[in-house]
Amino acid sequence: MTDFTAQPTRPRIRPASFYRRLNAGLLAGYAATALIAYFVLPLLVRGVDANWAWALLPLVLVTNGYWATLHEAIHGQLLARPDRNRQAGRLLAILWGSSFRLLRFGHLTHHRFNRHDLDHPDTFDPARTSLGAARLRFFAEILGGLYVIELLTPLLYLLPRGQVERLVGRIYAGTAAPMPRLRQLAEQTLTSPRGIREIRQDAILAWSFLLLGIVAWGPHWPAFVAFLFGRGLIVSAIDNVYHFRTPIDRVDFAYNLRLPRPLQALFLNMNMHRVHHRRMQAPWWQLPVFFAADREGYDDSLISTAIRQLRGPVPNIVSGGQSPEMAESV
Repeated sequence: MTDFTAQPTRPRIRPASFYRRLNAGLLAGYAATALIAYFVLPLLVRGVDANWAWALLPLVLVTNGYWATLHEAIHGQLLARPDRNRQAGRLLAILWGSSFRLLRFGHLTHHRFNRHDLDHPDTFDPARTSLGAARLRFFAEILGGLYVIELLTPLLYLLPRGQVERLVGRIYAGTAAPMPRLRQLAEQTLTSPRGIREIRQDAILAWSFLLLGIVAWGPHWPAFVAFLFGRGLIVSAIDNVYHFRTPIDRVDFAYNLRLPRPLQALFLNMNMHRVHHRRMQAPWWQLPVFFAADREGYDDSLISTAIRQLRGPVPNIVSGGQSPEMAESV
C-alpha cells in the first residue's frame, strides 16, 4: 500500500545549468567506466597483477547509474542540444553493447503503450500461455535475458533489409490494440533506410568493442564476460520491477519504490517511477519536486519488490475499479 505518512518537503534544486554540467560529467564518467573495463583493466591484469580483475566489481555495481544516464538521453534530457544529446545516447548505447535507436524505441513505446502484450512478462493470459511457459519467459528475462536481447537484436540488422522488415512485422504482428499502431511505428522507426543504416552502424561498433575487449583480456577473458553478465543481470532484474504484477489496463501506472538516498542518487531518482511516467519529459533532478508537489508516496521498497519478483508471473490482472495497489496484492 502507498505510504503517504512521510511526505517530503519541497526540495530545493539548483539552476538547470548546474545539472547540465553534472550530466556532462556523468556522460564522461560512465563512458570512461566502460572503456576502463574494456581496455585499461586488461592491461593491468596482464601486465601487473591478475587481482586487478576485481576492479570490475565496482564497475558492475554502478550499472544502474550507467543505465539511468543513458535513460536521460533516451528522453532527450541528458544534454541541452538535441544533436549532442543523440550523439551522447549513441555513444553510451554502443558501449552498452546495443543500438540507441532500438533502445529508445523500446523504451518510449513502453511509456506510450505500457503493459501491452510484449510489455508485461510478469503476467500472462492462461488461455494462450501455460504457467510453465510464462515462468520460463519471465525468469529468463529478469535473470539476464533482457540484456542478451539488447546485445543480439542489433546483429539481426546485418541481414538483408527485406528479412529485417519481415522480422519486425512478425514481432509486432496481431490485430488487437495497440499492435497495429506499434507495428506502424516500428516500421517507420526501425525499418526505414536511415533507421536500418544507423542500427547497422551501431551493431558493428558495439560488437567491435565487445570483441576487442575479449581480445584485450586474453586468457583472462572470463572476467570480462562476467562483467558483461553482471551488468546484464542487474539491469534485467530491475527493468520491470516498477510494474511487477500491476494491472495490464493501467497504461499510466507505475510504482514509486523507496531507496536509500545514496542509491536514489545512483538511480537518478528513477525509483520515483510513477512520477516519471506521468511527467516523462521532466529531467531527473525535477522528479523530487514533482513527487512533493503531487503529494506522492512510496508503495514499497525497491529492494523488497525486486526480491518479490522471485514469486514469478501470475494471470493477467485488471484494475476493475480497484486501486492498482489492491490489484497487485491479489
